[in-house]
Amino acid sequence: MGSRAKTLAAGVVLILAAIVVAGAIALGPGVLGESAPEGDAPVDQTQELTTVRGVIGSEKESLFADPEAKEIFARYGLDVQVTTSGSWAMAEREGIEESDFASPSSEIAAAHIEDVHGAAVLSTTRPFYSPLAIATGETVLSVLEQNGIAEQRDGVWYLDMAAYLDAVANGRRWTDLIGSEAYPSSRNVMITTTDVRSSNSALMYLSLASYVLNGNAVVTGEDAARQQATESLARLFLDQGYSQSSSAGPWESFLSKGSMNQPLTLIYESQYLEAQMNEPSRVTDEMRICYPAPTIFSDHVVVAFSEAGQRVQDVLDNDPDMARVIARHGFRLNGPNSGAFSERVSEAGLAGYAEDGTFIDAAQAPSYEVADAMLQVIEALY
Repeated sequence: MGSRAKTLAAGVVLILAAIVVAGAIALGPGVLGESAPEGDAPVDQTQELTTVRGVIGSEKESLFADPEAKEIFARYGLDVQVTTSGSWAMAEREGIEESDFASPSSEIAAAHIEDVHGAAVLSTTRPFYSPLAIATGETVLSVLEQNGIAEQRDGVWYLDMAAYLDAVANGRRWTDLIGSEAYPSSRNVMITTTDVRSSNSALMYLSLASYVLNGNAVVTGEDAARQQATESLARLFLDQGYSQSSSAGPWESFLSKGSMNQPLTLIYESQYLEAQMNEPSRVTDEMRICYPAPTIFSDHVVVAFSEAGQRVQDVLDNDPDMARVIARHGFRLNGPNSGAFSERVSEAGLAGYAEDGTFIDAAQAPSYEVADAMLQVIEALY
């Protein structure tokens, strides 16, 4: 080959090499085997994904189904497949140890899993959380405000739990309240919850009510817990009649039927904010979010049964892109990326929610043993 031909061939090789590098840069990390940001696994778009199976609370189903969340897991070589279950029922779920991880919606439910399957649990983490909240409406809150049961502070609505529990104990109906002509329902004033025997949101509500009725102090003895459950706590659930098994049920009913049909619906704050931030929103101008005062936090725990489950923990705990997805689904974050929540709701222009750092009065949950004692009494009364 002549010198001129050799020069031309070399030029072609350099041009092709430049095109390959430019294409790799445009496609982003992983094409050339770069490391995943903030992670411990190589990003390789061509690698075969490891299937990881988990059991989660229904309120996290949309998060794990989010295409962006799936793409982030895939960067770490993970294909995360989940099924849903009531958080308290997870510990007794057949074959739960064969899953790579479980994600109940509170530390109490996670402690229940550890109590039943202790030897199989490798680790637990708490990547994000949500305060307990109430989905309601402006009309309902106006009536409650006139009766000293609700109040608005700095644009945020709060339900006075002590006043509310007193109304329940005295069997007050909506028609007994001042201003009830705006909401002339003959039903008892009562929050609609899930089934406390299987669902974490109802369990957290039970814990909160127990705390308030005990003079804003945690009940520490099992005998005292059983007595309290018998005398006052059981009616919060039994008087509702039929209750659905997971938090997705009452929330969907509220969105479909509205606050005039279902005036006080127990939810996680994340459910309400997620519905506002993701289109099409079904939250109407009449609907409002209201926080119990005191409130209680529901930590979403990830319980790992395998090394693959621990890799899921790591992504949820540390990946900044995943943090932004988590925040878009309404959850507040623990750990290094906690600021993602405030950034996301600010971008969305949301109002009426409690900002980070403004929860001065928060209840503490009882121990697993005390909570279980309460549940045994209520279950027997069903």
